[in-house]
Amino acid sequence: MISVYEARKLLADFSLETEEEELVLGKSAGRILSRSVIASLPHPFFDQTAVDGYAFRYSDWKEGQTLKLVGETPAGDKAYEGLEEGEAIRIFTGAPIPLEADTVVMQEYTNKEDAQVLINPHKFVKGSNIRLKGEQLALGDEVLANGHLINENSIGLLASLGVEKVFVNKKIGVGIVVTGDEFATGSKPEPGQIFESNGIMLSKAFEKYACQTQILFSKDNEAVLKSTISKALETNDLLCVTGGVSVGDYDFTPKVLEDLGFETIFHKITQKPGKPLLFARKGKKLAFGLPGNPRSVMICFYPYILPLIIRSQRLRADINKGLFGLAHDFTKKDDGKTHFLAGRFEQSKVHILGGQASHMLKTLAEANVLVEFGPEKNSWREFEKVPCLFIS
Repeated sequence: MISVYEARKLLADFSLETEEEELVLGKSAGRILSRSVIASLPHPFFDQTAVDGYAFRYSDWKEGQTLKLVGETPAGDKAYEGLEEGEAIRIFTGAPIPLEADTVVMQEYTNKEDAQVLINPHKFVKGSNIRLKGEQLALGDEVLANGHLINENSIGLLASLGVEKVFVNKKIGVGIVVTGDEFATGSKPEPGQIFESNGIMLSKAFEKYACQTQILFSKDNEAVLKSTISKALETNDLLCVTGGVSVGDYDFTPKVLEDLGFETIFHKITQKPGKPLLFARKGKKLAFGLPGNPRSVMICFYPYILPLIIRSQRLRADINKGLFGLAHDFTKKDDGKTHFLAGRFEQSKVHILGGQASHMLKTLAEANVLVEFGPEKNSWREFEKVPCLFIS
């Protein structure tokens, strides 16, 4: 049995190999850039107005004096050419600024009569309401770095630059094997049965980080488990087996992995919940043996499996974590273990939630942080800072 610190240190040496593929922009949401995107054009492409109003030379404006209105430029038109001294044009948001103009005033601060426009006194300066060419991105600037997790805002930015395709990491294949004889197959469990939740829960957690999952089920039978794991390994580089990892009569996972040629890196951690966690490797393939209790599954996922995925994908957004003050005193059992508890981070304080047993998912569903209480002591005072891992 090893400590949480030792387990993290061992895992830090491992990652999964990823290849890249090219995708059309519209299909890249949720994927991770394998190459940086470089601006092939400045953005904005040209000097443009940020408002509906009037474009003119700042030096032509004098309080109470009108400017001659000589034309208009809607968005999508070419820039007006030949603006003379004492003249202005009507201009609409996004339209190009005339070469001779240097200021735009909002229409709300003007009075127009026939072909004259009066600009009323208000707070504006030379250059007001103009988006300058390249002020967001110059030609050759890095738009998004490799390792960026593409979302709807990323796609909008890239589309505005005319980007049609991007290079991304291929999805990591994850085989999830759920073990147990106790799961109901219909809409109503029989006596002694429960509904299975580990498979879909883990699958959705992985899919948030550009993984492709396959969920398989195995009875508590050594031969069946061996066959099921072998099938999962045919197309996946990461294996997660839930259940069958402890020391009971039906806990076959450690032996089956060993029989299949896996080397155990560690098995069992001094933590609660999630003590039986197992990590093993076979060549380029990695395997986790997880407890069967749903809460324990996810408490092993966040501190151990997720960092491995982030490292393998070279994701630039590290896990959001920090030290935050407790909202109240807290005491845990003095058992020499690290305890991971569900909490809510609100108004700069961490509240520990009730209902923390290893089978209870309700508080984990309500939590936004996983709070880590180390083995070095068993009591913490209000406002004392504790390590927190954001999970939502």
